[in-house]
Amino acid sequence: MVENRTDIEFIISQYLERKASSEEIEVLKAWTAASAENRKHFLIMKSIWEASHPAFVPEKIDVEHAHTRVMKQLTTSQPQQPGKHTFIYYWQRIAAILVLPLLMLTAYLLLKPTDEATQSYQKIFTPFGTRSIVSLPDGSRVWLNAGSTLEYPTRFTGKERMVSMTGEGYFEVESNPRHPFIVKANKVAARATGTEFNVDAYNTDSIVAVTLVNGKVDVALEARKYVALTPGERIAYNQESRRYSVQQTDTYNWCSWKDGVLCFKDAPLEYVFKRLGQTYNIDFILKDAQLGQHLFRATFEGESIDEILQLIRMSTPIRYKELSNRQKSDALEKLRIEVYPAD
Repeated sequence: MVENRTDIEFIISQYLERKASSEEIEVLKAWTAASAENRKHFLIMKSIWEASHPAFVPEKIDVEHAHTRVMKQLTTSQPQQPGKHTFIYYWQRIAAILVLPLLMLTAYLLLKPTDEATQSYQKIFTPFGTRSIVSLPDGSRVWLNAGSTLEYPTRFTGKERMVSMTGEGYFEVESNPRHPFIVKANKVAARATGTEFNVDAYNTDSIVAVTLVNGKVDVALEARKYVALTPGERIAYNQESRRYSVQQTDTYNWCSWKDGVLCFKDAPLEYVFKRLGQTYNIDFILKDAQLGQHLFRATFEGESIDEILQLIRMSTPIRYKELSNRQKSDALEKLRIEVYPAD
């Protein structure tokens, strides 16, 4: 039984470090199943833990220490009795001699300047209903929206600083004109040196969009065409039709999510529900295409999805129906909601 928040924090930390006992694991399972708020808290802690525990870094190999240990073992190992060297004794001596150069060769391959084939990577996933901040090896920062994944090298080498992502991310790039920063997102790549911009590239959406807040970004569309953006511009690229548009915009409308704000200014309901679906992991099914064109204006900060839906229902001509039972369905199952015109 969990008596207070301190107890569950300890159990979660034990679980993430793979030190939890079977009893603690059962307590954690019961606690996360008790409420959506508990599960959300666990996912946030898990995301933070993964971001703060990077993958294995080859630079930390202590080759000199390994060499010293092997040589010490070679010089101190003695036969059981003089003149009675067993087969096992000789095999140990031979194996030690063979292992040393193999160890040194492996360390060399790991520690030499890496290329794309030998580089090690860190992969971060932000669960739905949460946001996270990731600090990159060059000092750049990335805000990841719900349901987003970012993959980046444990250290940047070569002429370019390249990362890849799906979902949505806000990038605050450390300036380095000699080593451009590149974000690969589906069929689009954004190239910058030092700037702030937002990339929207969920796999469930055919549109990939880049919004430039300040600085300069060159956007490559399937490596066929490059479009240079200036601050306040947003490019939207349709990966199916291969068409794109560039518009002047209020960047806060597209970037406010990183501050925990959903800002809609005369946005079509089709876009509103798409945004809510991405944020809360919900499939919204609009049963009337014309309804999706209805314009909606509101700003949400801290409201639950139920509160948001109630506010939308009161200010627009809609009604909605949940198709799954949140109390009985699996925690990972997507909630499906049908939206109809109001009677």
